[in-house]
Formats: sequence, structure tokens, C-alpha cells
Amino acid sequence: MLWLLGAAALGAATPDWEKVSRSPELSFPRDHGAHFSYRTEWWYLTGIVREKSGTELGYQMTIFRRGIDPAASSPGQSALRARHMLAGHFAVADVAGKRLVHAQRLRRVDGQLGVASEKDLCVQLESWEIERKADGSLSVRAADGEAGVSIDLQLSPSKAIVAHGEAGLSRKGAEEGNASVYLSWTRLATRGTVTVGDRKLEVSGESWFDHEWGTSQLGPGVVGWDWLGLRLADGRELMLYHLRDASGAPIPQSGGTLVERDGSARRLSLGDFSMEPIGAWRSERTKANYPTRWRVKIPSAAIEFEVEPLLADSELDSRATTGIVYWEGPVRLRGAATGEGYMELTGYAESMEKKL
Repeated sequence: MLWLLGAAALGAATPDWEKVSRSPELSFPRDHGAHFSYRTEWWYLTGIVREKSGTELGYQMTIFRRGIDPAASSPGQSALRARHMLAGHFAVADVAGKRLVHAQRLRRVDGQLGVASEKDLCVQLESWEIERKADGSLSVRAADGEAGVSIDLQLSPSKAIVAHGEAGLSRKGAEEGNASVYLSWTRLATRGTVTVGDRKLEVSGESWFDHEWGTSQLGPGVVGWDWLGLRLADGRELMLYHLRDASGAPIPQSGGTLVERDGSARRLSLGDFSMEPIGAWRSERTKANYPTRWRVKIPSAAIEFEVEPLLADSELDSRATTGIVYWEGPVRLRGAATGEGYMELTGYAESMEKKL
């Protein structure tokens, strides 16, 4: 079910979804929860964890919400009518085993199999769950018997939440409403268990959390993006993204955020940094060429490094749920700055235009 495409077509004909056009007036814990007046939203976790013996694993857990019908329920309508859908992507990167194991799910928001609280962070897709606890920590659980993977992790933010862009307003295009509200916990101490096949591992490490919502995020002509969420070894964090046009060039709204050791954040515009592709991986399944190695420079912060993937084949085929194919995997930094994190590359198997 190509839920993104179907919802986009309906949403274009019913201009009743609220758009992000100014910096939000944030209120927590409410804004950790769902925003049903906007068409698209996601809660996204990635991390790199290790077992005592040194076994290294990456994980991704994302739950997407997509609005189908902005109108309120009316008397006589079926209670089964879908107004919002939840899709989940769950992946474990087994670095030593050189394999990515992933699963996906799709359900409507019904208060039972699909839950998205408006009061706080609590999203559930059957047994998959991301929830914020009373002490401010997060719990993440997911399991897929067919794929043979599961995670049960507890995450504690080491820094305050970051509001990207203009106090949370992250512009994605030149037109009014081509924007999202974009929030992150950029460094979360992580512990728990990861199961891969018959191996259940006690692990610890660090993770990254994103929460975004909006209605018409991508501007016309944007075919995809290259995104980095990185934890530098010196205690800083870095988020960078290129929004690409059909020629492959980044549009002016590309940017990023540099988070200092004390948690203060500095917005980066396109002219503040450079991301140069220096190596690629080609998928034999989709024939897409993904630029999986990059040289990054931020002169004003004296930051320079190269990004390399820990697992070259980190392509996820989510056409059964969100209708897209993309690359998402753990990376390591080499050079004057070191560290690790995750990279996301979209629009190489097919264009993302009109899908967000």
C-alpha cells in the first residue's frame, strides 16, 4: 500500500491540514505527542550500541503518522474509517555479520493496534513502542519473529532537546508552508538488549532522537535529501542535510545544527558547511547509486572529517508501507574530528517529489 502517495493526493485536494509557517510555541510534554492537525509526522530513533565483547550493532526505529482525512468524524460514519495511518520501520545493522535485518508494519490509528497520544510521547504500532517515562527517559521496544530481531532499550537524554532552524521552524522550500517543526535529543545514553537470530546481547551505547511534523514539507522540485545525525567524540553533535534538486545540487534551504558540549545550539546555513561525496555504493536490487562516503567541512567551527558507512548495504525497501526505498545506516567519522552516527539518503532509487 503506497500510503504516502495516496495520502498526498487526497491532501492536495483537501486544503484543511494546518501548515507550519512560523516558529512554534512549544509546550512539553504535550509537543512530544502527536499533532493530528498536520498531515505528516514521525518519531525517529537511531543508535550504535555494543556488547561487552565488542560486538557492534546499529539500530533504527521509526514510527510515521500520515493523515488521510483532516475532517472530524461525523454522526453515522463508520468507526473503522481510517483518518490517520501509522507505519513503522525497524532495522538492526549487524556490523560484524555484514547484514541489515529490517521489518515494517502499517496500521490505522485506532487506539488499539495503532496508538499516538496527544499528551506525551507514546506511539505504538502493535507491539512496537516508543514511550517517554515520568523520569524523562525513553523506552523503545520492537520485535519481529520472521526477521529474527528485537530490541528492548532504555534511553536517557544527556542534553536538553534541540529546536532546529528558526526556534523549531525548519524550512524545506521557498513557498509558505514548505517547512516542518523539527526537534531532537541529539545524545541519549542507551542500554538494554538486542536480539539477532539466536543471540540476545546486553548492550550499551548512544542514540539520537528526531520528532518532526508538518503538512507540505518539501518544496517543488526537491527529489531527495542527504542527512547526517552525528555524535562527535569531543562531546558535540552535528546535524546536516542537503535537499537536492533534479540536477543533484542542494537548494538554499539546506542546512544544519551544531550542538555544543553545553547543549547550546547554533544554526548552520548552506554557506556554513560543505558536504562533498567521495564514494558510492550501488544496490544490485534497485540499481540505485548511493553516495555513502562524504567529506564534510565546517570552517567556522574548525571541523573537518570524512564519513564512511559501517555497513555498505543499508538499503531499506519500504514500498509495502511508505512507498519508498532509501539508504539508512550507521556511520563512522575519520579525520580531524572523530565520532559516529547515522546517515539517511533518499531520492536515489526514485524521486521523493510530491511524497512529503
